[in-house]
Amino acid sequence: MRLVWSIIVLCGLMGSAHAQSASAALRNCLPPREMQEAVASKGVVAPAVAVMTARRQVPNADVVRANLCRSSDALVYVIMALQKNGRIVQVMIDGSSGRVKSVQ
Repeated sequence: MRLVWSIIVLCGLMGSAHAQSASAALRNCLPPREMQEAVASKGVVAPAVAVMTARRQVPNADVVRANLCRSSDALVYVIMALQKNGRIVQVMIDGSSGRVKSVQ
């Protein structure tokens, strides 16, 4: 019985750590107007391209949020997808190339 409770607590801690990393990535996001300007200047790929790339990484999930954020000196799309089992997956897409940087 202790093992079961230990596993439950461990899963809860891992979930909260994931939520904290997701919120940290969303702190430096651009407002909609700046995002439009970045896309218009051809500095980053269109949001639709980033969302399609994220959907390929996390099939059968619903994209619930897509933001363009500053990460170091680059722009990245931070895309949150909700899987059917209730798990949130964060996909980071490089803004300039449209390539996947990470999936968490």
